[in-house]
Amino acid sequence: MDPNLQYWKTALAVLSVWLVRSEESVQGIQVFDSNGNSVGLSRAAADEAIWDTAWSRAALLGMTAAVPTLLGLLLGKTRFFQKNSLLAAPLHYMSTALVLGMMIPLSFSIFPQLGMIEKERLEKDLQEATIDGKLFYHRGL
Repeated sequence: MDPNLQYWKTALAVLSVWLVRSEESVQGIQVFDSNGNSVGLSRAAADEAIWDTAWSRAALLGMTAAVPTLLGLLLGKTRFFQKNSLLAAPLHYMSTALVLGMMIPLSFSIFPQLGMIEKERLEKDLQEATIDGKLFYHRGL
């Protein structure tokens, strides 16, 4: 497998998150105070949520692409796999499934689903709408 393909997969994962959620960047996402009351829509919180999601997707797809390839390169140098080269493809597919299965919960937990943003980083109208120093938003998957 071409190593550059792994970078393209990761870049496309980040780009897809940005494209799918670009409307949130324009409209904003709902932010809440510590009591769960809605304060309003924030574009700053939306940008943070989108980047957090993009990084978690990049980690998911980057590791899922890199680990099986590296494992195949390392094991391909062993005498066993040189004699039994037909085992390379099943090993690659099984290791991809295993890494993907392990990376899904890990990539979703890199950033908590409930994000927190400082009041000072929000738009001026939202800063004036609350007395809480920290506001919360749902990051999404």
